[in-house]
Amino acid sequence: MSETAASADPKSFQPVLIQALDALNRNELVAAETALDQVLRAMPDEPDALQLLGLVRRAQNRPGDAEALYRRSLAARPAQPNVHHNLGNLLFAMGRSEEAAACQREAVRLKPNYVEAHYQLGLALHRLQQFDEAVAAFRTALRYQPNYMFGLQAMAASLSEGGKPKEAEAVLRRALQMGSKNPRQIAALQHNLGVALRMQRRYGEALALLDQAQAAVPDMPLADYNRAVTFEEMHRPDEAIYFYQQAIARDPLNVKAHHAMNQLLYRYGRDTEFLKSYDDAALLYPDQGALPLDKAMFLFFTSRYDEAREHFERAEKLLPDHVTPLTGLGMVHARQGDFDKAIDWHEKAAKLEPENSGAWTNFSETLIRAGEHKRAVQAAEEALAIDPDNQYTLALWGTALRALNDGREEVLNDYESMVQAFDIEPPEGYSDIESFNRDLDTYLDRLHADKREYLAQSLRGGTQTPEDIFGKGHVLVDKLQERIDEAVARYIAGMKNDAEHPLFKRRRAGFSYTGSWSVRLRDCGFHANHVHPKGWISSAYYIALPETVTDAQKKEGWIKFGEPDFDAPYPDAVKRAIQPRPGRLVLFPSYMWHGTIPFHSPANRTTIAFDAVPK
Repeated sequence: MSETAASADPKSFQPVLIQALDALNRNELVAAETALDQVLRAMPDEPDALQLLGLVRRAQNRPGDAEALYRRSLAARPAQPNVHHNLGNLLFAMGRSEEAAACQREAVRLKPNYVEAHYQLGLALHRLQQFDEAVAAFRTALRYQPNYMFGLQAMAASLSEGGKPKEAEAVLRRALQMGSKNPRQIAALQHNLGVALRMQRRYGEALALLDQAQAAVPDMPLADYNRAVTFEEMHRPDEAIYFYQQAIARDPLNVKAHHAMNQLLYRYGRDTEFLKSYDDAALLYPDQGALPLDKAMFLFFTSRYDEAREHFERAEKLLPDHVTPLTGLGMVHARQGDFDKAIDWHEKAAKLEPENSGAWTNFSETLIRAGEHKRAVQAAEEALAIDPDNQYTLALWGTALRALNDGREEVLNDYESMVQAFDIEPPEGYSDIESFNRDLDTYLDRLHADKREYLAQSLRGGTQTPEDIFGKGHVLVDKLQERIDEAVARYIAGMKNDAEHPLFKRRRAGFSYTGSWSVRLRDCGFHANHVHPKGWISSAYYIALPETVTDAQKKEGWIKFGEPDFDAPYPDAVKRAIQPRPGRLVLFPSYMWHGTIPFHSPANRTTIAFDAVPK
């Protein structure tokens, strides 16, 4: 430490710090920086000056410098809740939500009644899709400030996203009753209430509220998008596409609207319009990397690899600090058989974000395709160290182990005991499962309105319902769910006590569903081999089946296990196949490779599937 710094009196600089803060509040950044430089020349580690200069750097759009200054301030004086809060806000803006949440937790530990920090903690947790935890953070903020309108609005959003739209509705109606002098805030509450009502399938009320909100605030950013989603759920694709187009016209960089609309265009076979919105927007914003990146993913999943590579390369140049274009290029080159280039791109991704489990997982897949199974195991284990319950990573880990004849794969995938079939009893009101399934199949007709499958999913030659079907007021589905609940509970009760096994260690008394849907396969349809990345226990319940499934030699339409979705690096990849029967429910670990053997029949094959997770 210099002699000047050692002898400086911090109190003598208080007027200068106040002067800097006043300048900062007036957005006079040069004056603020000049005053703070005066303090820091005399006292380089003065925490107040460091954190105020951090605020200046953030206002100057220099986030890296701002982060370094906040951290220096905290190193000099750790017990500064406001600095932890400001650092958390900065990290949140930079997309580093886990770190942001940690900062806000420290802020509220130091200052339990820090309303803004509880609120920002909730926002970070919401972005991490930890919706229950986010709601708890917002509730704490509201306990200290009950009329905190932003807290009510954010809590309602987390309730909706967390599958509790009725509770969200109650919160939003409470906020509307409180009133506000700000018409934009009233419109935002009406808009969000419309979303909560849409999630309850109260479509007429939802559309009326969205219209009302946008009438009051014509530039309401998400109203057109959510109107489009509502019409899509109502199976009115033309109106949905129109409002997606309106949302994009309002904001050509609305990637969410581009993505949803192009999924819909693909499913309804409108191929001449498919992906055109990205090109139109790119003409207006040629320097925005998010557009070519999202288009590249569509091109990748439609196997247009040369075009996908071109768009990933463009995105990589425009987004040099983003890992997704790098992994995308790795996957494209792997599909084209150029494994040296593929591995090089994956290595760049791992170097850029060594804590990105998805980057390591994709690297592991490419290494398996390249025949480098030992390295594939290592890459998968890097990913699992970061995200131990990643179902796709577990599938790849098992695939690489099996290629090496490593006995750990047999422990991971015990096909005989972990794949179980349950023949469901008829739901209440039915004397036999056949008549129930006939009624259910007829009911599901109206939910299968698409022309073809979703992109980036396993379905080939058929349709899938676009939204969850459990708990949405479908009476026959709800009756079936009661029987499914019983079977899932029996499956869990029969699990081994093993704190190390990826399946058994997650065993809890309760469970919930993260997704539920119906699939209808047509002649020659099938499921490509896949896993369920958001699940723990996955399923297939058989409703209607073609006659061909009764042939035990051909096994057409049977569900198969053990074979990956690329050329298996070992012989006899299929380890088990189960014959579908109407009323049969098959349960298995979500990380286990499974698919459907194609069938040839004019009759459809209709199922319901779901993912269950511990609760």
